[in-house]
Amino acid sequence: MYLESIPRRLGGLGRHLMDAGRGSNERVIVRADLSRDVPHDVTLALRMLAAPAHRVARMKREVVHIVISPGRMLSTDEVENVLRAIEKEYGIPEGSARLVVEHEKGQRARHYHVVYSMVSEATGRALRFNRSGDRDEMLARRFEIELGEKIQPSTRVERTAELLRERGLANLAEIAAQGPVAEKGRRTSKAETRQNDRLGVDQVLLDERLRQAWRQSGNDMSRLRLELDAMGFCLAAGDQRIAGVPIVMLVDVETLKSTSLTRHLNRLALHGDGPRFREIAIGASFGELPPLAETKADLRKDALPRSADAVLIEFDRMVAEMEADGEHAEAAKARKGRARLAARLSAEERDDLRTRQDSVKSRYRQRDRIRRARVNRAFIAAKLFGTREIRKAAFYLVAIGILATGAGLIPALAAAGVAVATIPSYSSARRLRATADWEATLERSQMARELADETRSFFRQRVIRQKAASKAAHAEKTRLRIHRNRKRGAPIPQPPPANRRAGQRSRSIRRGGPER
Repeated sequence: MYLESIPRRLGGLGRHLMDAGRGSNERVIVRADLSRDVPHDVTLALRMLAAPAHRVARMKREVVHIVISPGRMLSTDEVENVLRAIEKEYGIPEGSARLVVEHEKGQRARHYHVVYSMVSEATGRALRFNRSGDRDEMLARRFEIELGEKIQPSTRVERTAELLRERGLANLAEIAAQGPVAEKGRRTSKAETRQNDRLGVDQVLLDERLRQAWRQSGNDMSRLRLELDAMGFCLAAGDQRIAGVPIVMLVDVETLKSTSLTRHLNRLALHGDGPRFREIAIGASFGELPPLAETKADLRKDALPRSADAVLIEFDRMVAEMEADGEHAEAAKARKGRARLAARLSAEERDDLRTRQDSVKSRYRQRDRIRRARVNRAFIAAKLFGTREIRKAAFYLVAIGILATGAGLIPALAAAGVAVATIPSYSSARRLRATADWEATLERSQMARELADETRSFFRQRVIRQKAASKAAHAEKTRLRIHRNRKRGAPIPQPPPANRRAGQRSRSIRRGGPER
């Protein structure tokens, strides 16, 4: 049986209790027969249970969430007995309000989530859950014995037997003392189990990938990092330090799950009969590593192109299998589908292309706005100076102003005539608008050409980047293959000569002949 008591704040507890559907609980039942003094609505019930904690100063946790996962189906009476024993162990007053939710998931037995308020209804003070790990373990062993379940391996066998004796259960203590002992660090921790559930990690597959990397490294820690890279892992420096050195964290590139490399290696017993791996020795083997938060941030940025590459790899495998089975027509269709997928732009590339195209359009829009402002200004001026009287007044004002400067009459009249002639009329404004429309038409075609040129330039640069990335990936595969061949003692393949003449020249030099 698995049993854990978790004092906590509400947070997403209601969402977790009612989570049902694909990849989660197949069925969720609010057990009204086991719950006490709370409504059937889970959200409202949780708020009622959390309310007493809000009245206690410096109260950090509002409720206690107890998970009970038995090895077989339990009757209602058996569940009642389990709840009574838990309440007695943790000093929860008899008759306290509680919410019980039952989950049905796959082939496993139904498990239960029980929620109490963190404040005792009798005293108004916070409940105590000190050393809850040992006490949860003791309760789990006790229920396994009383309900006839198989006793699970534990690292706390002696402590469990001692706690049972302290509670006057000597007969159960003797049975628990004979239970199987689990090697410390060999079981998946609760925190790791929660991380697996949150990220959707297949722990069995993850362990097998690490075993494969360890086997291919030849049990050599200096080669392990290359093999981990090939298996889809990367290493980072954790926040916790031992002897001033950050612990080495193993990060799964696909799911971003992070765990201690030393603990993971020890849990899989990859050391054989030798001494267990030590954190300080592992840290010294790999040297300085990037921080865990920075590593995960970089992996999240690269998640989209990495997932697209994974889909293309699956396409290549399917095409190869179809060709091997003689399904050439279907293989040709799959190749076309792969080509369409490979040509599809990522979100980042689409944004880049749109930005470059918008920069071209914005320049033309700005030029068109300035041109329209000139046309509007011409019509405004034509409207202001449209009548003959206003033009005469403007002529006289300009001439008088020039005469006031001391100029002669003839220059003043000539300058006033030129000034009045430059005032736009409706006909000149219409001509300016027609010219502006013609220039805008020409510029639209010019803008289309520039957009096409910019788009071609973008895709040309994209192809160059893809070829460079492909060459880098090929070089990395070649490096790993050479590393494996060197490790196995196989001959290292030599690169072919650049051309036939270069090959002949190299053979001539090796034979001692003249170089042409």
